[in-house]
Amino acid sequence: MPAETHLYPYQDSPRPDIQALVPISVTSLLDVGCGSGAFGAGLRAARPGLEVWGIDPESTIVPIATERLDRFISGGYPDDVPARLFDCVTFCDALEHFEGPWQVLRATAVLLNDSGVVVASVPNVRYYTVVRRLVVSGLFTYTDAGILDRTHLRFFTRRSLENLFRECGYSVESVTPGFHARPGRMIRMMRLFGKFSVEFRATHFTIVARRVRGFQ
Repeated sequence: MPAETHLYPYQDSPRPDIQALVPISVTSLLDVGCGSGAFGAGLRAARPGLEVWGIDPESTIVPIATERLDRFISGGYPDDVPARLFDCVTFCDALEHFEGPWQVLRATAVLLNDSGVVVASVPNVRYYTVVRRLVVSGLFTYTDAGILDRTHLRFFTRRSLENLFRECGYSVESVTPGFHARPGRMIRMMRLFGKFSVEFRATHFTIVARRVRGFQ
């Protein structure tokens, strides 16, 4: 099994790394691709009074997600979201599953308050094992889970992620790398690549971007 497969967070995870990046001022949040609602449940527990909605096309998770969230929508995003505004929309490893993330982000802007923010985590296709296989072996092999999950329709590096959001009318406030490699391996990579090592060590990046008012 490819090395990165077990390094990437999946399934029913509360994702505390992403929770920490949701602005404390947020009072209403929509989690896109929420799964069974572990992320939203973690946020609600940590921030009493925060209203959390979730949407996911998977119908089998309805009972669990409905119990965990203030409201769960079983359907497609953004078409099945009722007309209302949110302070924040989150994509916890979801954007890469959309055929058109550009259209998705533009549609998301309509659901945000004037100062609304998007927090999105995406896998880093520049992760060193992916690059190594491509360069050394000429392989870009899809897997059942991980960075090269066969259900991923789009792939991002840090720079292409930032460009995506700017092109869609957002101001990028921060991009935070996520790491799941062993400490010894990370140290060796830092020695090899120096200050650029983060681009190869990060399994994913989480972006915080704010809607630009009046963007066409």
